[in-house]
Amino acid sequence: MKTMQPPKIIHRTVHINGLDIFYREAGDPSRPAILLMHGFPSSSHMFRRLLPALAQADYYAIAPDFPGFGYSSYPPTNSFAYTFENMARVISSFVTEKQLQQFALYLHDYGSTIGMRVALEHPEKITALIFQDGNSYEEGLGKEWDTAKAYWDNPTAANRAQLPEWLNAEGTRQQYVAGVPEDQLPLFSPDTWTLDWALMDRPGHVAAQFALFEDYRHNRKYFPQFREFFRRTQLPTLVIWGKYDAYFSVEEAACYKRDLPDAEVHILEAGHKALESHFEDICPLMLDFLKRRLS
Repeated sequence: MKTMQPPKIIHRTVHINGLDIFYREAGDPSRPAILLMHGFPSSSHMFRRLLPALAQADYYAIAPDFPGFGYSSYPPTNSFAYTFENMARVISSFVTEKQLQQFALYLHDYGSTIGMRVALEHPEKITALIFQDGNSYEEGLGKEWDTAKAYWDNPTAANRAQLPEWLNAEGTRQQYVAGVPEDQLPLFSPDTWTLDWALMDRPGHVAAQFALFEDYRHNRKYFPQFREFFRRTQLPTLVIWGKYDAYFSVEEAACYKRDLPDAEVHILEAGHKALESHFEDICPLMLDFLKRRLS
């Protein structure tokens, strides 16, 4: 009996705005597309299981690495502005280069605000929104962000000294396991944070990541625009959140229902990097949502 081979993930690099942008893709480009937007400190590597699963369900899935992440170019801060506006500009150019006419967005962490800026620029292209622990509301920035907010409002040396240390090996690991119950820790592969830190621990790279963190304050000014986009478009929306997320409060998950009454919200017994520990829960939720809502 002939067995069906799982879809292959293809790894490519494309030249965008003077940068080499690495990406992974799976599936037939003529099928409905899903653009997968990774978060900090990860890369398209976080979608290594989701890409073939989506392709097998007859979707075209594509996941770029942002500049300064994964295997994309990581220019020094004196030659590239590490801002979310600039990241969105690169990804918008990537969308044009790849001739993505319409696509759903998977939005996680930093990728959420980058992806939503792309959506504001190309509203006619967006078919659906899938948020997985992504920030669009002030409620997501809980008490854990108090020192960051103080620094953003008044970036003095004293306020910087109050920031927790996170741009190091242990801070990278914590992005995955912070807040997660002890019995779930064996679900996480150390390959993830080991790879992330190996790529981040390159000359000038920590400075670039801190510059991007400093720019996060500007994302908050975009939240009203994101909400207006939600209200105006009423796109099919799936919200998946980790109950134990230590970075974006689970209180944000319910906020999407204010502007998107038909949004489907699922709270998982997971942390911030839920796709690592709860892929078997997230993938069926996504496939069911896409089958019902993506026309």
